[in-house]
Amino acid sequence: MDVLHAYLDSLFAPWPRTAQVLNLKREMLDTMEDKYEELKQDGKSEHEAIGIVISEFGSIDELMHELGILPAAETGEEISISEQQALQYEQIVRRSSRLQAIGWLSILFGVAATMVVAALNEHGAFGSWSGGQAYLLALIALFVFVVPAIGLFIASGSGKERYKMLEGDFELSPGAKSKTEQHMEAFRPVHSRGIVIAACLGTLSPVALLIAGIRGEGQLPYGAAIMLALLGGAIALFAYVGGIQGGFQRLLQLGEYTREKKEENRVINRIAAVVWPIAFVVFFVSGFVYQRWDVNWAIFPITAVLFAAIGGVYSMRRKSKGRA
Repeated sequence: MDVLHAYLDSLFAPWPRTAQVLNLKREMLDTMEDKYEELKQDGKSEHEAIGIVISEFGSIDELMHELGILPAAETGEEISISEQQALQYEQIVRRSSRLQAIGWLSILFGVAATMVVAALNEHGAFGSWSGGQAYLLALIALFVFVVPAIGLFIASGSGKERYKMLEGDFELSPGAKSKTEQHMEAFRPVHSRGIVIAACLGTLSPVALLIAGIRGEGQLPYGAAIMLALLGGAIALFAYVGGIQGGFQRLLQLGEYTREKKEENRVINRIAAVVWPIAFVVFFVSGFVYQRWDVNWAIFPITAVLFAAIGGVYSMRRKSKGRA
């Protein structure tokens, strides 16, 4: 039954804690518990019963609108996050970070595999195959990795929609704050090790390209593929440990999630949603249309540097405006 309590806590979190809302919450809990017991008596398992109950109730936004109740953010009331809500959010963030890490690893491995297939074709490894057949194989290799990655990215957002209130102003209950601080402290060694390993992989990745260049121009695509695979490992680690650490910081409103930083992050995320897709389009067009697999890998580090520069400039402008 704790799951139903946690679900209702997250469902009602954006709404003011008035007597009317609290009464509605209690009524919904009673109804959900009755339905749960009824399903259990019908032979449903605990997980099946909970899933059915939650799916039948869904959103309460329309009900609140009919009752004329405004979200707490619109009434100026600060949202309070309970200990159960904070724990549930931590679990969702861990799952999301794991899926995103696997997704990034898959994408970079897919690009690396595509480059290897294209290079093998240039070196005649496929014998009597036509160029079209070889590039079809390269496309298949890309899709085998990239399509599941897209599914992973979509799945990684599941559950987070119930915690949009964390983007605004809120406060943690004393119990939730204490537990979150304990969990963040326990995760600190894992975060540190992950960042160090990821940094080492990222630093070593260009070595593969340098070695390939020394061995000859024809080896550059293979070196670039190894470099991208190492970068994939680095990005996956950053996504995993960084995502979990970011979840703790979001709950405690630290670092990038202070109230001042939230607006800045929203703007930078909008820029990222445009910049990175353009980088991938340029990569694929230059590779498949112009056959420049030997140099087009550089679009990724160049984009990363430019994106970091844009973020830094925007941050400095906000700070200068704040001082003014």
